[in-house]
Amino acid sequence: MIDRKTELQSLIDNPCKPNPSEWAMNCKEALQEYPQALSEATTAINNTISHNGAFQQYTDTLVAIMKSIYREHYDAISVPPIKHRNQVFVAMQFNDEQERIYKEVLTPIVQSTNYAIVKVNDQEYEGSIIGKIVDDITDSTMLIADLTGNRGGVYYELGIAKGLQLCNHPIKTIVTCKKSFFDTENVHFDVQGDNIILYESDEDYREKLTRRIEAFKD
Repeated sequence: MIDRKTELQSLIDNPCKPNPSEWAMNCKEALQEYPQALSEATTAINNTISHNGAFQQYTDTLVAIMKSIYREHYDAISVPPIKHRNQVFVAMQFNDEQERIYKEVLTPIVQSTNYAIVKVNDQEYEGSIIGKIVDDITDSTMLIADLTGNRGGVYYELGIAKGLQLCNHPIKTIVTCKKSFFDTENVHFDVQGDNIILYESDEDYREKLTRRIEAFKD
């Protein structure tokens, strides 16, 4: 006898086999353990049986419901534990001006709020740089992504943090950008709706970023 997980996967992968009516009855049996889903699926099951699978929308509805059940019960992603709960990862363009901002503005701000600050090019490591980036972000409770320069690596690292959030990781993201760059070059469309800190000077950056970090700590 196959387990419920395998049964659901087989029904999802093989719609209307060996025939629509039998497949729909098997779906009904598989969903008995999930009353809410069964209630939602009943109309699609009955119509698939009565019309012998002639209407694709009923089959698609059943597959969608079972996929939702499968994701909820059998496809959960566990997030690795955070080792450094006071760690902030910084993603930014590597050039002289941004390095100055990192050392003279970002580092003092982060440390003044009792966080450690991490940037991948400041560390020695073995193996893949991508693996090191993923490990450092996973071990952080906050990521600051400065989009000035529109560097692909910064968007990549921000994307890792956003993906962790979808898996219930507690990491917070702070997105920043020089206002002059934002006004002339703008940032990628996908993040334009984010609450981006736009700064015009070092002091402006200090004030706005400190306020945002303190708000996240609270």
